[in-house]
Amino acid sequence: MSYVVFRKIQTRLEFKILLLILAVLLGGFGSYVILTIQKESDALLNEHQGKLQLFSETMMAGIRNVMLTGKAPIASAFVNDARENLSFGSVTIYDQKGKEVFLREGEGMRKNINDPMVQSVLSSREMKSTMMNDGNEAMWTRYEPLMNQQQCWRCHERKEQLRGVLQLALHPDVIQTGDNDNAAKQMSKEIGNVLATGFRTIMIGGKGEEVDTLIENANVIPAIAQAQVYDRFGSLVYGSSKNEAEQNNLVEILKTKSESILFEENGKLLRSFIPLKNEERCQVCHGAGNPMRGVLVVGFYKDSLLQFLSDHPKRYTTVLQEAVLEGFQSIMLVGKASSARNYMDELRTIPSIHTLRVFDTEGNERFLNPLPRERTQLPEILKTRKPLEFFEKINGEDFMVRLSVLPNENRCYTCHGKNNDVRAVVEVSSSMKTINAAINANKIRSVVIGFLTALFIWFAIRLFMRSVVVNPVRAIEAVASKVGQGNFSAHANLNSLDEIGNLGRSVNDMVQGLRERFHLEKFVSQQTVDAVKRADMQGIKLGGERKVATVFFSDIRGFTAFSEKVEPEKVVSMLNIYLSKQTEIVRKFGGDIDKYVGDELVAVFEGSAMVENAIRAALEIQETLKIFSEMESTSIAVGIGINTGEMIMGAMGSAERMDYTVIGDNVNLGARLCSAAKGGQILLSEFSVNVLQERALFNLLSLEPLVVKGKEHPVNVYEVQ
Repeated sequence: MSYVVFRKIQTRLEFKILLLILAVLLGGFGSYVILTIQKESDALLNEHQGKLQLFSETMMAGIRNVMLTGKAPIASAFVNDARENLSFGSVTIYDQKGKEVFLREGEGMRKNINDPMVQSVLSSREMKSTMMNDGNEAMWTRYEPLMNQQQCWRCHERKEQLRGVLQLALHPDVIQTGDNDNAAKQMSKEIGNVLATGFRTIMIGGKGEEVDTLIENANVIPAIAQAQVYDRFGSLVYGSSKNEAEQNNLVEILKTKSESILFEENGKLLRSFIPLKNEERCQVCHGAGNPMRGVLVVGFYKDSLLQFLSDHPKRYTTVLQEAVLEGFQSIMLVGKASSARNYMDELRTIPSIHTLRVFDTEGNERFLNPLPRERTQLPEILKTRKPLEFFEKINGEDFMVRLSVLPNENRCYTCHGKNNDVRAVVEVSSSMKTINAAINANKIRSVVIGFLTALFIWFAIRLFMRSVVVNPVRAIEAVASKVGQGNFSAHANLNSLDEIGNLGRSVNDMVQGLRERFHLEKFVSQQTVDAVKRADMQGIKLGGERKVATVFFSDIRGFTAFSEKVEPEKVVSMLNIYLSKQTEIVRKFGGDIDKYVGDELVAVFEGSAMVENAIRAALEIQETLKIFSEMESTSIAVGIGINTGEMIMGAMGSAERMDYTVIGDNVNLGARLCSAAKGGQILLSEFSVNVLQERALFNLLSLEPLVVKGKEHPVNVYEVQ
C-alpha cells in the first residue's frame, strides 16, 4: 500500500504539489495551532494561578485576623471551615519550625476497628470491663458508654442515646502498693493532672464558662473533696468558696513556679496544688508579663484513696476514667473536635495511662493524630520570605501549590514573641484536574479544527489545482504523447490567460510547426534534413563536399503517350502512384530521394552496401511496377540507371534559395545510363560493378560499351537481369 502511494507521488505532479501544500499547511498552520494551544493553555494556567493567589491572600487575611483573638481553636475552626466549604483548594498551615499545625478534621479517625467490647457497649449501652493482655502484662480495661445528654444535642442528634465509647486501661505496676502514703499521693497527683488538662483545654477553646461545669462535675468523683481554681493573685475564680486553700500555700506555688505540690491537712485531706503556667497560647488573655496565670487546687479524701489500693486495678481505673470522662464531656461542650483531640493527646502523656481511646457509634476510633506534614521547600521560603509556587503530583493527580509567609507583626508579639520574624507559612493548593481537562479538551478541539481546516484547504486546493493546473498539464501531456506517436493534428484546447495557457498555446504553435516541417520533409531529401540538423548557429552555408556515393535514376517509359490518351487528372494520379511506389521501395533499401524531375526520380545511396541496395531497390521496382501495369492494363514501364563514383554533395543555389543535391560527372553518367535504359531495363556502370561486394548474388550481363556524351571513350555497361 505504501509503495503504491509512493509511486503515485513519484509519477503524479498533482500529488507532488498537494504533498508540498500539505507540508506547508502542516508546518505553517500546525505551528499556528501549537502556538495558539500554548497561548490558551498559558492563559488558563495564569487564570488558575491568579485564583490560587487570591485564595492564598484571602486565607492569610482570615488567619491573621482570627489569630488576633488569641484563641488557636478559633483559628483552627476557621481553617477547617475553609477546608470544608471552599471547593477551590486545600489549606495547610506550618509553624516557623516547619511543622504542620491545625490538622484536618476527620484525619484522626480509624475505621473498621471491630472491637467486640465496643460493639457490646454500643448494643447494651452499659459499661463493660475486661482484662487486656499486652505482651506479658494483663491490664484491667474499662469501656464506658458516652451518653447523649441534653447538653450534647446541639452537635449530636437527639434520637441517638449514645455518642460513643471511652476505653481506658492503666499500667498495672504504676501504683506502688507497698507504701500507702506514696500510693495515695501518686493517685491524687494523676487525677489532679487529668482535671488540670481538662481545665487548660476548655480555657484555650475560648469557653471559660464551661469550667464551672467541669469543677461541679469533678466534685462528684469518688475521693475528690473539692476542686477550685485561683488566679495569679490567689483569688478564687472557680469552685466553692468553702474551705478555701491557705494563702501561704498559694503564694508559695505561684512564686516558685514549680510542679504540682501536695499538702496534707490533718491526716485526712490531701490538697494537690497544680500550677497553671502562662504558656504562649494563653498570653492573649493573660498577658505576657507573668509566668503564672493561676492554680488548680484539688482536694482528696485520703481514706478513700487508700481504699482503692485493695483492688487498685479496677477501682483506681474506675475513678480515673470518671475524671477523664467528666473532662471529656465538659470539653465536648466547647463544640470543637480539635479541643477534644488536644485533651486526649495530653492525657496520653500521663504515666499511668496505658490505653485511652474514643469510639463513635459506628465503632470507628476517633481523635487520633496523623503524622504532621512536612515541606522540603519550607527552609527556602523561610529564608527568602517570598511566595513560592510549584507543581506536584499526589496519587497521580497534579496540583498547583503556593507557599506564602505570614509575618510576625508587632500586634502578634503577645502570643508569638519577638524572636521570630515569621509566625507561620500558609500553603494553599488546588487540583489541576479541571485545568488539565480544559487544556486537553482545548488541544483536541484545536487539533480537530486544524485538521478539518487543513483537510478543507487541501480539498479546495486540489479542486483548484485539478482545474487550473493538473487538467491543462494533462491536456498538454496528451498533445505531446500524440505528437510523439506521429500525430501532428493534436491540439490543446486551453483558454486560460495565465502561464499554463501560454504554455498550451506555445505547444500548439510548436505542433503546428512540427506538422509543417513534417509535410515539408516530403519536398526535400533526407540529406537536406540531415544537413539542417548538422548546421551551426549561422545556418546552412553554400557549397559542398566530395563523397563516393551511388546515384540512382529512374524514368517512366511510355508515359508521354499515356498522357496524351487520358485526362490530365488521371495522368497526375497515375504519376503519383508510380513515384510513390518507387519512393517507398527506395527508402526501404536505405536510399534517399534527391528530387523528382517530371516523371523521373533521382535517389542517392550511401554506405558500404550502397550498390547492392540500389540494385535490390531497382529489381523490386521493376517487379512491382510490372504487376501494377498488368493490373491497370497499361504499357508503362521504367528504365533505371545506376552509377557509382565521386561526386559533390551540398547546398547549391543562393543564400535566399538553395537546393541540397549532388552534382558531378558521375551523376551525369547515371542520368545517361537511365536515358539509355529501355522500359523494364536496369543498366549498371562498370564503376558500380567494381564496387559491388557480392557480385555473385546478381545476374549481370555485359553489354556493348555505350557512347556517352561528354566522354571521350565508350563506357562499359552491365544489365541487371
